[in-house]
Amino acid sequence: MVSPWMTNVVILFGIIVAIVGVVAYLRVYKNSAWSAASPSNSHRTDQPNEELIQSAEESAATRHETLEDDKI
Repeated sequence: MVSPWMTNVVILFGIIVAIVGVVAYLRVYKNSAWSAASPSNSHRTDQPNEELIQSAEESAATRHETLEDDKI
């Protein structure tokens, strides 16, 4: 038979792990709920940034000009 102090240590360890797990889950859930509900989040990641589109078009134009210069 296992000594009672060992049983108590294992039970206490399980309780501590459960509490830490619940706290970690609630932190993640709260952060995701706040980020989804906040109206101040005007920059959405699923829509392209206009500045990035313009810079991509400029770099594409520059590459095209460079290729044209290489042909000469």
